[in-house]
Amino acid sequence: MTSMVSTHPITRKDPVMRFARKISAAFAAAALVPLATATSAGAELPPPPQPDQVVVFQMEFTPVTVYKEPSGCYSLPFASHVLVNQTDRVVTIYFDPKCTFPIFPVQYLKPGNGTHVSPLGSFSI
Repeated sequence: MTSMVSTHPITRKDPVMRFARKISAAFAAAALVPLATATSAGAELPPPPQPDQVVVFQMEFTPVTVYKEPSGCYSLPFASHVLVNQTDRVVTIYFDPKCTFPIFPVQYLKPGNGTHVSPLGSFSI
């Protein structure tokens, strides 16, 4: 009887091939662990707290205007362009500088959202 020895790389009993398969399996398992934990961790964590401020962008090369802990009516700086609500409350956007005429139908800005504003407008919270 003759012994049949396979020379095919998949069926060969080479120690290098066995080692390579074990390493490949270990790396594949390690790559899947962060995906599983990121999915479950992301579902359980609440959103980060907002810094309780309203940020207004006017134009490039100028610093943004920050209203910390806003309460009441605020006229927007000249040439305002974008307002971002970083509070946990709804901000109302107005077309005029005295908080009289809301910009319908987008006057209510939810927490974490931003919107374009009137260059001479205002907001209240």
